[in-house]
Amino acid sequence: MLGRTHLAIGLAATATAVTNIHALPVSLAVAGVASLIPDLDERHSLIRRKIDTAGIPTGLILLLATDAGMYMYVYIRLLSALLFAGFFVFAYLSPHRSFTHSFLGLLVFLSAIYTSFPQYIVPASIGYAAHLLADVCTNSGIELLWPWRKRFGLHLGQTGGVLDVLAGSAAVVLLVLEIVKKMI
Repeated sequence: MLGRTHLAIGLAATATAVTNIHALPVSLAVAGVASLIPDLDERHSLIRRKIDTAGIPTGLILLLATDAGMYMYVYIRLLSALLFAGFFVFAYLSPHRSFTHSFLGLLVFLSAIYTSFPQYIVPASIGYAAHLLADVCTNSGIELLWPWRKRFGLHLGQTGGVLDVLAGSAAVVLLVLEIVKKMI
């Protein structure tokens, strides 16, 4: 699936799941990023280009700034930093639709999120899982049980094909309807 389709599906799924209208904007932002994260293993993806440009320095600054003066949690932050670093290293070195598109990649990413920002675990989980579910629908499939190289896929269509466009369009409509419904 294309990045914009993953984004639309992740946002729509999150908008459907989140019941607190006040939490919705931040939840959508977190889910939006998380829905693109699995494509870090593709060097031409939108998320990879953005992170290559400014994301890593910004991420390190944010990680350090959130705990300035809070030495009590230094070991948790160290664990979180190691999990994020490990995830990013594997993402950058792995072939497309392997580690980052697996249950192990999902577990490592969500562990990093939980140790840093536990309040965002639900939208991050929804965004990331929505990406995996969407890519399971493609002809290429994904290596859900990585490092086992077997690909799982439903073979319903190809990236950029009719299914991709229809799924993305339907997700945008659902997203708008959910936001309007929550505002009423």
